[in-house]
Amino acid sequence: MTARRISALLLLVLTSLASAQDGMPDKKVFAEQRAVLLTNMKRADLPRVSIVETDNFFVATTTTEEKAKALGTLLDKVVPIALKAAQYEEKEAPWKGKLAVIYLPDSRDFKGFIRNVVGTTEVTGTHFALREDAPYLVDPVTVPASATEGDRFAAAAATVATAYLKAKYGAANLPEWLSDAFGRVIAMRAEGTNSKRYTAYRTAARNAVGPKTVKSVALTDLWAESRPAHLEPLTVSFVEYLAFGPERDKFSRFVFALRLDENGNRQPVQQALEAAGWKDSAALEKAWRKWVSTGK
Repeated sequence: MTARRISALLLLVLTSLASAQDGMPDKKVFAEQRAVLLTNMKRADLPRVSIVETDNFFVATTTTEEKAKALGTLLDKVVPIALKAAQYEEKEAPWKGKLAVIYLPDSRDFKGFIRNVVGTTEVTGTHFALREDAPYLVDPVTVPASATEGDRFAAAAATVATAYLKAKYGAANLPEWLSDAFGRVIAMRAEGTNSKRYTAYRTAARNAVGPKTVKSVALTDLWAESRPAHLEPLTVSFVEYLAFGPERDKFSRFVFALRLDENGNRQPVQQALEAAGWKDSAALEKAWRKWVSTGK
C-alpha cells in the first residue's frame, strides 16, 4: 500500500472519529427517541395519534397525519432563524437528537398526557423536557376560541422557537415577557416577512409608536408585568430589534444578564441592557423607535 493511500485512509478514519466526537446523532438515536415517544403516547391513552418525523422534529398529535406534516414543515422553518437569533455556535446543539413536539390542542388530551406521562396535575402551560435523552415538549396550544388552524400552528411554532432560547440560556431562568416575545417573532419570521401575520404585526407596532402615542409609551412599559394588551406588538418589536437589529451581537449578553442568579434573583432589565452594552437607554429607545418606523 502506498504512502499516499495510507494517508488517505488515515484521514478518513480521523474524519469519522471527529464526526462521532462532535455528537452528531445517528439513526439509532432517532429510532430510540421515536420508541420512547410511542411509549409515552400510549401511556397518555389518547383517542388517536399521528406521528410525523421531519429533519429536526418528531411531531405527535391527535389531529390527522396531513396536519402533522403541515405543522412539521413550519417547525423546520423555525430552526435556522431561532438558532441564529439565539446565537448558537456552529456545532452547538440545543438538545440531544430530535425534539418531540407533542401538539395537543384539546385540553382533555393535554391534561391526560400531563397526568399519565408527566405524573402531575399542576402543569397548565407548555411542559418542556429539553434535557432528556428523548427530549420533548407538550403544547396545549393556548389560543383564543376563534383562532384559525393557521393561528394554532403559529402558536405552536412560537412555542418551539421559545424552546431554543430556553435550551440555550436555561428553561427556568428567563423572564416570560422575553421568551414569549422571542418565540412569537421567530414564528412570524418563519412564515415569511411578507406574510400577512408578520406584516400586520409590523403595522401594529409602527402605529403604536406614531406621533400620537410616542409620548405615552415608555421603554420600561414594554416589560412591565401589568402592561396592557395593546403594548404586546411593541414588546415583540423591541425583542426583535435586540435580536435582529444593527446591534444584535449584544443580544446574547443581554439574555445572560437577565438570568436568575444563585439566589433566585434577577437584576432589573435596564441594568441588563447596560451590562450588554446598551448603556444609554435614551439612545437605545430612539434607535428602536426609528427601526420600528422605518425598518432600519
